[in-house]
Amino acid sequence: MKNSQSHKSQQKLFFFFKLLSWYYDRLFISRIMALVSVLNFGLVLFDLSYIPLRDIWLNGVITVGQFKLGPYEFNGIQLEIVPKRLREKIIQYDVIKGIEPYRDTQLYLEEADLLENTINQYGLDNEKTKEILKRLREMSVDMIREDPFRLANKSGTLEIIKNRMREHMNNYIDNPDSSSTFAFTSFWTVDNLENNLYGQLGFFNREIRPLINTNYWRPIGENGQFVDYFGLLDFPFIVIIFTDFIIRCLVISLRYHGVKFQDAIFWRWYDLIFFLPYFRWLRIIPISVRLNDSKLLTYKRIQKQISQGFVAGIAGDITQIVVLRIVNQIQKTIEKGSIEQILFKEETKEYINLSGKNESAEIVKLLINLVVYEMLPEIRPEVEILLSYIMIKTISESPMYENMKNLPGFNNFPDKISNKLATQSYQIFLNSINGILQEDPIFEKHLEKIIEKATKTLNLRPNARYDINKIEELLVILLEEVKVNYIQQLSDEDIEALMDETRAINN
Repeated sequence: MKNSQSHKSQQKLFFFFKLLSWYYDRLFISRIMALVSVLNFGLVLFDLSYIPLRDIWLNGVITVGQFKLGPYEFNGIQLEIVPKRLREKIIQYDVIKGIEPYRDTQLYLEEADLLENTINQYGLDNEKTKEILKRLREMSVDMIREDPFRLANKSGTLEIIKNRMREHMNNYIDNPDSSSTFAFTSFWTVDNLENNLYGQLGFFNREIRPLINTNYWRPIGENGQFVDYFGLLDFPFIVIIFTDFIIRCLVISLRYHGVKFQDAIFWRWYDLIFFLPYFRWLRIIPISVRLNDSKLLTYKRIQKQISQGFVAGIAGDITQIVVLRIVNQIQKTIEKGSIEQILFKEETKEYINLSGKNESAEIVKLLINLVVYEMLPEIRPEVEILLSYIMIKTISESPMYENMKNLPGFNNFPDKISNKLATQSYQIFLNSINGILQEDPIFEKHLEKIIEKATKTLNLRPNARYDINKIEELLVILLEEVKVNYIQQLSDEDIEALMDETRAINN
């Protein structure tokens, strides 16, 4: 009975694992989750940009080309980019950001509406109209003094309102102090409105009202931050992405030996960015990975360009460092007197011969073998031509030949004799060298004596050590000049040329 229950449990676990593996391996599921992530990121971007762009969503208008330079000013061109029906829907997002109409500025606009209605019903000289105008003057003074735009970080908008009203009223009143308060209180008077009622009210509705309407109130929560309900919109996406994250981590831990669940979490570390309460714009990182994994977008070319750009950026420095280290090491070796130690072995500690051979003699012998058997036979035609030319030139320029060249049979004498002499001379030289290079212990003994005698000569010569030291000093200076003139001036063009060759090979 227990075995039967255990078997059923194993079957259920096996089926569960197969289901999770099927979910993990399905490309269309990866694509769905990638699209969900993109949709969530789009919502994040809209939320982050909503406050900065709220004026556009509210009025649907942007001003292009506005500038002020000293006495020159251009108000720009206003373009309506968002239809009214659409912006009425978008502006409902105020609820999510906790935005409410600011009471004082809202009352100001309502008072202006009441003024228009009262004028239409009772006229401009009515007592009710004059009472409303008085309240508008008082509210204008309070608005300028108290700055109700400060909480929304829109004090700049109030400055624009004051400037526009001041510039407008300069055409109707004498305002030597350029007082915006005097401009507003003069605007809301019967004397100002009766001259051009609809023009003045049209200016207010067109230039002032939209700016006042952008002000808002935003309450502060118990955490000291502005009230924001974006988390309610974000939460369903986070639940879906978190579920997908847990499933994928679980499959990774079950599929790969030695990988625990916590290891799998770090395996997909980039998904953890989704669950950060702040810096939501960083979600672009896991979204990019998911889009690449789902093959909706591939970043191979981008990755290639980034990596090549990175390599190009550091290749010069790396090359410089490596070459400089080599040159520096050579300099240090020379400064320690290594050349002197090699040439003056007898004055240093006893030389240890590890191989039992004279390496110097062996090296000379190998070099001679390389030259005689590999190089000299290959360059023989060219050498013979050169020898022939030298002999022809020597014979032709000799005084003896100048006297003999007019004799019969001596006209082509230099060509004939030089060709034969060149061929025979080169062959004699090769035969001599080949004979010397045959296994000849006596030759090797003489060669060792020559090398040993050369070394002793250097030791016995009075100025030899001074000359060697001078050579070492000159070599150190020469290497320093090489560093300054060549190594440290590796140009970007050189590195870019190398990178271009690399790209050509890879393609």
